[in-house]
Amino acid sequence: MDKPHILHVDMNAFFAACHQAQDPSLKGKPILVSGDPSSRRGIVLTASYEARAYNVKTAMPTGQALSLCPQALIIKPDFQLYSFYSQQVMIILSSYTPLVEQYSIDEAWLDVAGCERLFGPSGEIARRIKQHIKDELDLTCSIGVAPTKILAKMASDLKKPDGLVVITKDNITSRIWPLPVDSLFGVGPQTAASLRNLGITTIGDLARFPAETLKRRFGTYGPYLVKLAQGEDDSPVNPDSDTVKSVGNSITLPQDAETRDEIETILLALAEEVGTRLRRRDLKGNTVTVSLKTPDFKLITRSRTYPTATNLTETIYNRACEIYRQHLAGQRARLVGVTVSNITTPTNGTQLNLFSAEQDEKRVRLAQTVDKVRTRFGDNSLVRARLLRGPHLPKKDK
Repeated sequence: MDKPHILHVDMNAFFAACHQAQDPSLKGKPILVSGDPSSRRGIVLTASYEARAYNVKTAMPTGQALSLCPQALIIKPDFQLYSFYSQQVMIILSSYTPLVEQYSIDEAWLDVAGCERLFGPSGEIARRIKQHIKDELDLTCSIGVAPTKILAKMASDLKKPDGLVVITKDNITSRIWPLPVDSLFGVGPQTAASLRNLGITTIGDLARFPAETLKRRFGTYGPYLVKLAQGEDDSPVNPDSDTVKSVGNSITLPQDAETRDEIETILLALAEEVGTRLRRRDLKGNTVTVSLKTPDFKLITRSRTYPTATNLTETIYNRACEIYRQHLAGQRARLVGVTVSNITTPTNGTQLNLFSAEQDEKRVRLAQTVDKVRTRFGDNSLVRARLLRGPHLPKKDK
């Protein structure tokens, strides 16, 4: 295992923190970034750490969150604000190394190998970045430093908020192996349950388990998981995205979503995230997939391939709704996901050429609003208005 040279930067309670940075009077107060402040409807997109102290969690119904933390302030989502701060964070990260791979609106990997002569060891670079972001943007982040991307991401989760954790070949057994096996990046609930049936409860158990036995149970994925548990991962930090096959996002809800309005609003929030990530990577996709997991944990996916590729939030949302209404309407959902695949790279990589001739000016502005380099055009769009309302949850969830 090489020396730690990969950083994973994860902004803390990002949406809520952006509002607190913009309005200092909100600092130290419990905040719920959710739907209409005049009602208790919607889900919590992000809760400040002051609200999390009352056991408020992301994706919790707003009414339930308020019952846990009655003094919480509900703030409308402002994706133009988040895009602006995200852009500024990425600019800061890029000032330390050109090898920055943005994973989502509020997290990224950096490869700082070779930057030591300028900024010091990787741990010192992480400390510099944390202070730089705090001084310039008044935001905090947690950073994991490790020899691999997956270890770095796991390290950033070990201490929140405002944490800094360094994983080396000497402390992986003490810092990573005691963790539950489902803490390993890439191990979902079903895989974790199967591993536990084999007596594998911790990451250390997995690291020491015979790879051939897991290969018979999981195929080639089994030995791969053993390598990850052992800290082996040769995935590079890649600021380019030519190898990206799909871009997707999903959310698991603490209670079932039952109404069409609620699920379609969740689809909108997911399309927002997926569209933003596509545009930042200068990519488009022809195929949209909508996933629902029912209360009995049955995963249903439906896809459709369209003749024109897109990275526009509104178009992705409309296509997702079309698929949902045609194939999935009436299903109760515990998980909702949206993925864009069949990825293409524009022949000209500039943002101005991402929009085809038939797309009207309004759709261009909608995409520009959520794009980190186009926030100056404003945020008045159908997508934003619908998202602000939040999904209408059943009365019993209030």
